[in-house]
Amino acid sequence: MSNAGYATPAAEFTRPNNTTAYAAGDVVGATAAAITFGSSSYPLPGGPVTIRAAELRIGASAVPSGMSFFTLHLYSVTPPSALADNAAFNLPSGDRASYLGSFVIGTPVDLGDTLYVRADSLNVDIDLAGSMLFGYLVTAAAWTPAAETTFSVKLHVMAV
Repeated sequence: MSNAGYATPAAEFTRPNNTTAYAAGDVVGATAAAITFGSSSYPLPGGPVTIRAAELRIGASAVPSGMSFFTLHLYSVTPPSALADNAAFNLPSGDRASYLGSFVIGTPVDLGDTLYVRADSLNVDIDLAGSMLFGYLVTAAAWTPAAETTFSVKLHVMAV
C-alpha cells in the first residue's frame, strides 16, 4: 500500500533447509542474508523518511524455545559484508558508510499458524540513497529454527 507521503515496503524470505541453531546476535535470513525493501513508491526516493512502525511475521505454529526479540539493522545499499544466514552480526569498516542504524522489532507471539510482532511509534529518521533499503534481521537469543521457515518484514514509512 502506498499513497503520497506514505509507503509500506516489505521483504520476504525463506531461511535455508536446515535446523542449525542460532546463537544470540546471529543474522537470520535466506542463504545470502541481506534483505531488500525495494519500492518505487517510497514517499521520497533519495530523501529523508521516517520509519513509523515495523512488523515481523514468521510462518511457524509455535514460538521456538529460546526465541526472543529481533533487531533490524538498515543500510542504504546492499551491505558489502554479505553476511550469510546464521553468521554473527558485525558492522565491519566496509559497511559503515552505508549503515543507517537499527531498531528493535520485538518478540513474536503465537497467533496459531503465524508468529507476529509489531513495533509502533518507532519514529526512526533515515535518508534513502534511492528507492531501495536493505537490512539484516538479527536474533537476540539462541534458538533452533525449523527448516525453510518463511519470514516477512514490513516497514511503515512516511516522508519527513
